[in-house]
Amino acid sequence: MTAACTLREARTADLDALVELLGLLFTLEADFAACATDTGRQRDGLLQMLEGAKNRMVLVATIPGDGAGVVVGMATAQVVISTAEGGPALLVEDVVVRPETRGLGIGRALLARIEAWGLRLGATRLQLLADRDNAPAHAFYRACGFTPTNLVCLRRTLPQGSAG
Repeated sequence: MTAACTLREARTADLDALVELLGLLFTLEADFAACATDTGRQRDGLLQMLEGAKNRMVLVATIPGDGAGVVVGMATAQVVISTAEGGPALLVEDVVVRPETRGLGIGRALLARIEAWGLRLGATRLQLLADRDNAPAHAFYRACGFTPTNLVCLRRTLPQGSAG
């Protein structure tokens, strides 16, 4: 990673930059392409992630720039409990680096920091989803030690406004 890059936990002041990064990411993921411009939902989700600091992490990578630096990458992780392994595991999401700073080791550094956090929590594994057609992402994750599984991701969208 470039020496000028710094990793830190995200703050609410980073929301605009984080939403912009999510927009870049969601344009690459067919399942979420329609969400790429729904910045209100993205902001709400990020705020919820930032509020749950004990079981969730939002990391940013910054380079020198105005004040706190310019956010050029991000990654999030959440603790889930694995009944198969009898303990915590981490669900990694939202790994994205601005195109002009890719190839500098920023994504790898973000994942390494998440892994270190997971080890401190006693996590048994990191798991993530990647768009089936995003070959560069698959190559990146393989280079970071991730391997495919036999599991298939399935989802069902729930109707909104019916909680009660």
